[in-house]
Amino acid sequence: MTAHRDLKNIIRERQGRTGESYTAARAHVLRERAELLGLDPQRRVEAIVLKVNRQSVRVWIPAEKIQVTLRSSDTRDVVPGHVVSLLLERQWAWRGDEYATGRIGNPRIDVGRLGLTPLPLNEDDPACNLRSAYEPFEDPDPYAPLWRKLTEDPRASYEMDPIACGQFSADEDPDDDPVSEAAELRELGDVEGARAILMGLLLKDLRCIDAHAHLGNLEFDRCPERAIVHYEVGIRIGDLSLPPGFDGVLPWGLVQNRPFLRCLHGHALSLWRLGWPDEARAEFERILSLNPNDNQGVRFCWQDVREGRSWEEMQQAEEAGTSRPGPLR
Repeated sequence: MTAHRDLKNIIRERQGRTGESYTAARAHVLRERAELLGLDPQRRVEAIVLKVNRQSVRVWIPAEKIQVTLRSSDTRDVVPGHVVSLLLERQWAWRGDEYATGRIGNPRIDVGRLGLTPLPLNEDDPACNLRSAYEPFEDPDPYAPLWRKLTEDPRASYEMDPIACGQFSADEDPDDDPVSEAAELRELGDVEGARAILMGLLLKDLRCIDAHAHLGNLEFDRCPERAIVHYEVGIRIGDLSLPPGFDGVLPWGLVQNRPFLRCLHGHALSLWRLGWPDEARAEFERILSLNPNDNQGVRFCWQDVREGRSWEEMQQAEEAGTSRPGPLR
């Protein structure tokens, strides 16, 4: 009897005992044989997720310095910027591109493992007088006391790099704005078209913070648990640009700051919605500190959380006709 027929009989025998399909039984038999011989038929590697499709992800494998398109059933669990552990079952090349099949495990946010160069932080005004630059908030506005505290002394004003907005080169057409195109597609109901544009931007550069923010917005209404991961990746990448103890401001009026502020806002709303009011309040206060003029309406959510109102209460109020700010587009 040949080795092939022997293997086939063993697989059939296992099928008879377990009721598994032939394919499943074969995989178990081959794995058991490999373990007995001290072999590993599958390869385990650490990778960085660059882009997520419905049935595949594009990843960067640092140890091998290659990009691979991995076909997997686990794509729903990951977002661009995740560090993951891959179990590669099969790998091949086709027309110069690398492909593989396998499983994705242990998705985690570990920005230090991404190998990113922090975005430059450009000083706009070394001593911005916030009280003269902005229209004041006055009593009895509940935000007025915090505004006075945040604007008591001049603070340096900064603007993030255009990469944060998806502008990767000075040679690009200034009228070409993929993020705005994605937002317009979303408004027209083409969510998948919007997602494809945003994923393409992150495949080019994970530091496109606005793509993380808008991907979070796409998920916010139906799955805040997933939205918050997109927002957090964007925040952590933005934080790479801020020195320890950063006490400057990132005004909304400086356009390149908006992606980072959007990620913070979406993350804070997600925390509130998911039942973490103390964490949400701290994040709202961070946004107000970075942008005391509060173009996003964060102060209203901050006040709601301060007074103990839940997301569900505010949702009911909105349905009754009272508006409440959501993630700013």
